Amino acid sequence: MDGFVAAAEKLGVHGFVLLRDGETVAEGHWHPYEPDEPQTLYSLSKSFASTAVGLAVADGLLSVDDHVADLLPVGDQQNDLRGMRVRHLLTMTTGHDTDAAPLMDEDPDGDWVRVFLGVPVAHEPGTRFVYNSGATYALSAIVQRHTGETLLDYLRPRLFEPLGFGPAEWDSCPRGINLGGWGLRLRTADVARFGEVYRCGGRWQGRQLLPAGWVDAATAFQVPTADTNGSPDWQQGYGFQFWRCRHGAYRGDGAFGQFVIVMPAQASVLAITAGTADMQAVLDAVWTHVLDATPAPPPRPQGPRLEGLRLPALTDTAEPDAELPGRRFRVADPLAPPQRGGRPLIDQPTRMLGFAVARAAAGWLVELDDEHGEHRFRCEPGRWHRSTLTLSDGGTHPIATTGAWRDPRTFELRVCHTGEPCTRTYTATFDAGGVTIAGEDSVGFDFTVHPPVRAV
Repeated sequence: MDGFVAAAEKLGVHGFVLLRDGETVAEGHWHPYEPDEPQTLYSLSKSFASTAVGLAVADGLLSVDDHVADLLPVGDQQNDLRGMRVRHLLTMTTGHDTDAAPLMDEDPDGDWVRVFLGVPVAHEPGTRFVYNSGATYALSAIVQRHTGETLLDYLRPRLFEPLGFGPAEWDSCPRGINLGGWGLRLRTADVARFGEVYRCGGRWQGRQLLPAGWVDAATAFQVPTADTNGSPDWQQGYGFQFWRCRHGAYRGDGAFGQFVIVMPAQASVLAITAGTADMQAVLDAVWTHVLDATPAPPPRPQGPRLEGLRLPALTDTAEPDAELPGRRFRVADPLAPPQRGGRPLIDQPTRMLGFAVARAAAGWLVELDDEHGEHRFRCEPGRWHRSTLTLSDGGTHPIATTGAWRDPRTFELRVCHTGEPCTRTYTATFDAGGVTIAGEDSVGFDFTVHPPVRAV
């Protein structure tokens, strides 16, 4: 696994678990990311939503050939939904020209089902693949309407508890429906177990948790995706919320490198959580260093977990000018409040009201004020310090911080969001008139570089 670990570290992988024949043969987590901390899975959530649909089908509550208009409240909707079936939601062949999710998120009434049903059906359903997180949300709404439970509550006793999952959360829309296509948080090891139950045709420790026929259909080639993008592993076809891969493998995946990769010929499952801008490069590393690593490496005497993996922490390379530590700076023209929505960190600009770097018993204490109050970040030389931070969703999120003086008038602070893919780096450059604070995220959907903030 040395080759994969070296490649993974360069690509921004934060954790992985490799199973062979159901046994953990290698596992690694780059501190401050920890094995017991749930990770945001983004679109890898879709494969779990598909699984809930499969269980609802097995329970006789619906069929993949049911019409969507018969399963959701259409009301006075004028849109032509006659041709759209559950299977078209599963295969993202709804007939839409674009993803419906952004339109849903903008609805002032929070009625995402109504918005989805109102998106024009421009093509005959089943004829055109368009990646559509809104379609997965519609699956979640269908499951909740016909089981009386959210996806999470429906899956918990049927799948999560038998597999021994740790804490699980799934974000919901304003009407209380799990998002389906994104928003699930699980541990990396839980993702690996999910892949293993699929590799075994739905069986786990002698129990048939999932219908074998559903597993086969969900992971099979259902529709072509050759026009999706130029990356080879996005051109291999799509199943029921699973992607086909090269080498006879299949996967669920989510933004910035969240993966469950099932390699049947190798009896292997690899779960990855990451913060990468190049997901194809991660898959290439898997094919090069993991797929071909057969037979499995011999057991390590100290166990499968690789120790000593760490993201680099900062250490001072200069002493600050004497007048800077402890001096408080105020932002005269703060940015507009962050957007409210499903992504409290990614693509949210820095709204800073005050800033200071003070001496501490060991290292530095960064004081950052925003609309949520005063935040204090400890920065000790060469290490990460764990704490929490309130973000724009009003929730408290786990973080780890490191910081150091780069030169006498430049301080760098890194805030690693340990349940998310992103690390935000603040660079504070001091001058005679004040300080300019630049922010940059390690990954982002729309941007990574933030407008600079000026404080005096």
